[in-house]
Amino acid sequence: MKNFLYKMLLSFIIVLTINSNAFCKDFRFVQVTDLHLKDNPSSIENFDKIISAINDIKNVKFVAFTGDNTDRADYKDYTLFLNMANKLSVPYYVVVGNHDVFKMGGFSREDYTGIVKKYNKNQKTKKTNFVIKKGEIVFIVLDGAREVIPSPGGYYRDDTLVWLDKKLKKYRSKQVVMLQHFPMKLRHTERDAYKNERYEEVLAKHNNVIGIFSGHFHANEEYTKDGIFYAITGRASGADAGFKIVDMIEEVNPQTHKKSYNFYTQFIQVNN
Repeated sequence: MKNFLYKMLLSFIIVLTINSNAFCKDFRFVQVTDLHLKDNPSSIENFDKIISAINDIKNVKFVAFTGDNTDRADYKDYTLFLNMANKLSVPYYVVVGNHDVFKMGGFSREDYTGIVKKYNKNQKTKKTNFVIKKGEIVFIVLDGAREVIPSPGGYYRDDTLVWLDKKLKKYRSKQVVMLQHFPMKLRHTERDAYKNERYEEVLAKHNNVIGIFSGHFHANEEYTKDGIFYAITGRASGADAGFKIVDMIEEVNPQTHKKSYNFYTQFIQVNN
């Protein structure tokens, strides 16, 4: 009898393990932020190192450039950035930062989206807020840059947040990851420039946002708040240049089939 019960228990554990593994999926993407690319040898060499290092990583689904991709908002530098980014062996998407648009300087949002659409075959939208659908995961790109007079402080406008609210409602059955330049966390020197309370009100209405990835602070910081994983990623320029590998590990309850994700990240420096 004991032998029979042991065999039954062993069989149950094997079946449970098989079912659990059958529902588990991994998803990997790379975040590059604050590249501040310039048309000079050292900056170009730095970006080449980043591209080469990313191309050597297996199972990357896409690369997200989360703002300040060039140091100046102009056609020449953005053409350079996009032509170099096209050396990546995986799709990439571009997010607006405070260095990326400057309407009074002759490089508006329309100019920005036009050149990105021209050179990036994977990003054909005319909007700077857009959705990237990857199976059961939805990535939402959010624009918080000031266009007329660029500022180191971001601002998520009312129309942007209304759009976000609609998208979160539309994809309420999906797991959503936000990609943006400006962090939700405030710093005292920039507090007056941010209006994050309204953004947080939108997030509070929904329960499908599981991660928010940003840059801007040129430093690495990660924390969890109200069930959302927040990642502020270090810069891809300067002596400490690097990028972040993000692994999303899907865990599924074998009985309820309810999915959850854990984030595992690693910042890779290229000038070590």
